[in-house]
Amino acid sequence: MTTAARPGQFTGATDNAANGGLFTDSKIDGIPDLVAADVASAQTSATTATAQAATATTQAATATTKATEAATSATAAATSATAAASSATAASGSATTASNAVSSVNTNATNAATSETNAGTSATNAAASASTASTQATNATTQANSALSSASAANTSASNASTSATAAGNSATAAASSATSAANTLDSFDDRYLGAKSSNPSADNDGDALVAGALYFNTSTGMKAYNGSAWEDLKPTTAEQNNINSLAGILDGTKTYAVTVANPGSGNVFVLDGVNAPALTLVKGFTYTFDVSNGTVAGHPLRFKDSGGNSYTTGVTVSGTAGNAGATVVIAIPKTGTMPARYYCTSHGNGMGNAITVEENDIATVASISTEIGEVAAIDSNVTTVASNNSNVTTVAGISGNVTSVAGVAANVTTVAGIASNVTTVANNNSNVSAVGGSISNVNTAAGSIGNINTTAGAISNVNTVASNITNVNNFADRYRIASSDPSSSLDEGDLAYNSTANVLKYYNGSAWVEVAANTKGIGNGNVAEFTTGVADDDFLRINGTKVEGRSSSEVLTDIGGTTAASAADEATALAIALG
Repeated sequence: MTTAARPGQFTGATDNAANGGLFTDSKIDGIPDLVAADVASAQTSATTATAQAATATTQAATATTKATEAATSATAAATSATAAASSATAASGSATTASNAVSSVNTNATNAATSETNAGTSATNAAASASTASTQATNATTQANSALSSASAANTSASNASTSATAAGNSATAAASSATSAANTLDSFDDRYLGAKSSNPSADNDGDALVAGALYFNTSTGMKAYNGSAWEDLKPTTAEQNNINSLAGILDGTKTYAVTVANPGSGNVFVLDGVNAPALTLVKGFTYTFDVSNGTVAGHPLRFKDSGGNSYTTGVTVSGTAGNAGATVVIAIPKTGTMPARYYCTSHGNGMGNAITVEENDIATVASISTEIGEVAAIDSNVTTVASNNSNVTTVAGISGNVTSVAGVAANVTTVAGIASNVTTVANNNSNVSAVGGSISNVNTAAGSIGNINTTAGAISNVNTVASNITNVNNFADRYRIASSDPSSSLDEGDLAYNSTANVLKYYNGSAWVEVAANTKGIGNGNVAEFTTGVADDDFLRINGTKVEGRSSSEVLTDIGGTTAASAADEATALAIALG
């Protein structure tokens, strides 16, 4: 584009779009002309102000002269007024003298009348002189005021002229500063944009060291910037641009291969984008164009096969003849179904091509879960938290089976959560729980006999009594047994056993079981002697050798190793519990 300018400013300058969009050196020459014009204008203003000041000074001198003349006229007018007043006074005196002489001399009266007339005329003249003097005084005052106004105007003009001169001086100083600043700016700009050059410069246009951020237009490759140690392109390299184009094609779902044919030494092969017969990875849903217009492809039709070696034509469009301008082979990879597995030459076989692998469209996959991605983005802080605990996540992943099991019993987990305090209590008694777990068969047995346990609970005092005498209970269990036959193990002399088959009570004599028979011998009641004296007790007798003595009930129990009825009842209950 072309930028309009005032005289002396960038006349005819352009933005040099072809060389990077910046002004070239030859287009900035108008800056000094502009500065010189501003300085000349300021000097002219100063000269004009000086002339105006001189004129104002002359006008002030003239006004002063006129004021002096007006003052002189006023003085003359005042003198005339004084003379008129004197004449009026003299006339009045003459009138008085004439009046006094009227009665004496008629002549004098006539003279007096004449004198009076003359006096009136003098008075009239005096009044006229006074009026004239007054008019002249008024005119003098007006001229004096006019002179004062002229003097004031002259002073104002002089002040304005002085102000203009000061402003002109300031403008000249500012113009000089602007010129200096413009020169500095130009030099700084010249140090940073070096213009169009054919190769990387090693110094700026003044021969000084390059500064970081300096630019120049390389006439072969375009704009470059200096990074402080080397020049860098401000646009992608050819390889980078190819990558960008490839990425654009991927995002667009298309790609074009430039196809030629070459013989690397083992026979002709298709060359795709400069690579000899590369294996291809194609994406479902994408469209690929094989440009076969190069003359080397003539006589080598490029086509496709499936994994079974059959010709693959799904989504394939052939345009023109290989080796001729505009010839292409286009294949649109389907999203489902049979896929291409190889490209080859229909005239020279598989050897000219290579395998094709078809993969899923990751971009389409991501697009299909865009809602989920949005949801994850909305909880990115949570994702960050999880990422910060990835070791824990890995641990959970390692026990995913357990997690699934827990998920399957979620209702139970909820139930447990509802009795968390109980769980805590159990946890605090873990050793007891473990002990119970180690005896779970006993617990199950107890559960099967819960009725007996309840009965026992109802007689817990008896149980406690038995527990405190458990040694005796165990001894009794070892000494007295009930069975359908005589016991054959754990035998001790004095053991008792009731044979339920023979319905007899037996005792073990140390070598054999002996039946306990009823005593049919003794003294009958009718021939037992009674003693009323000489015996300590009269209820029981004990014969010891040749002596007979009385025995109390407690002594008898001791003698026979028995017990009281109450104790026997308790022992019977304990025995029943022990035997189930």
